[in-house]
Amino acid sequence: MTTEQHAFVDWTSRESGQKATGTLDGRTVTVTGPLGQVNLNEEYTGFGTQSFSPSLPASDAIELESRPANPGFTVDLGAEVQEVVFYLGSFGSVLTFPADTTVIQLSGDDGFAVEGSVVTGEAKNHTDTTPDDSNGSIRLRKSAPFRSITFNLKPNAAIERDGVMLQIGRIGKFVDWTSRESGQKATGTLDGRTVTVTGPLGQVNLNEEYTGFGTQSFNPSLPASDAIELESRPANPGFTVDLGAEVQEVVFYLGSFGSVLTFPADTTVIQLSGDDGFKVKGNVVTGEAKNHTDTTPDDSNGSIRLRKSAPFRSITFNLMPNAAIERDGVMLQIGS
Repeated sequence: MTTEQHAFVDWTSRESGQKATGTLDGRTVTVTGPLGQVNLNEEYTGFGTQSFSPSLPASDAIELESRPANPGFTVDLGAEVQEVVFYLGSFGSVLTFPADTTVIQLSGDDGFAVEGSVVTGEAKNHTDTTPDDSNGSIRLRKSAPFRSITFNLKPNAAIERDGVMLQIGRIGKFVDWTSRESGQKATGTLDGRTVTVTGPLGQVNLNEEYTGFGTQSFNPSLPASDAIELESRPANPGFTVDLGAEVQEVVFYLGSFGSVLTFPADTTVIQLSGDDGFKVKGNVVTGEAKNHTDTTPDDSNGSIRLRKSAPFRSITFNLMPNAAIERDGVMLQIGS
């Protein structure tokens, strides 16, 4: 099964009641429109119920001011994406996206409904024993990658204002590795596409047996994941990843990484996470090779995002140990 993990915006500031700013995967995300409170320190608990999957017991959140005049809002995601996820809490409003937006309901209570490009939440009586409005989450897509999305918001009752809590995230999808062929090729699937890695390989974990991506060096962490082992040797053999179709970008998780990984010069490499020994400089990624007999036996760990100036289907790289050793086994997982 393809592994899915969510990541959400770390909201960092609110400006003059009309703009909130945060970060997601190293990108700056902004929401513009009339705003109420902004929870910057994981103070909002409303996403911690069964109306959300996964639930967020403690999260950042921003409050959208929904009024009958129906002002518009704009979300800028900092770069083009394939899709985005909205969590909507205390939602007693009608949210309308442009007609070219595909809206998919991911979760929600009985009053939370999606029809076409319109999302509706039930406005409840705030004096009764169930004071909260509806709650739920949606995934948004368009026919082509997009950077920003607009929407209108107005209360679903005869009230002056409905405060709707919003959190924005993405679903990270990782390869379901299915086979290893003759020590030189591993095959898997991602979003229905066949992904292959060719080059000298060691072990291949096909049944979510690898736990090394489950630490704080990865965001989101993968407590149980498929993984393939790349054989890093001083002869510096090359590797090729074929992604099965053209993509805008790809994510590499690198575990037990005590090597130097070099991409072609036209590759933009962005560090997403990592421990102190994990470094990115230009198109080169370096991991610290530790002494495997001491009390901290594992090499470096971290993740990167790869981009090129145009959509790409395959990517090549060279890999060699960052120490005078014959072999470094580097664990790799690939995601979107």
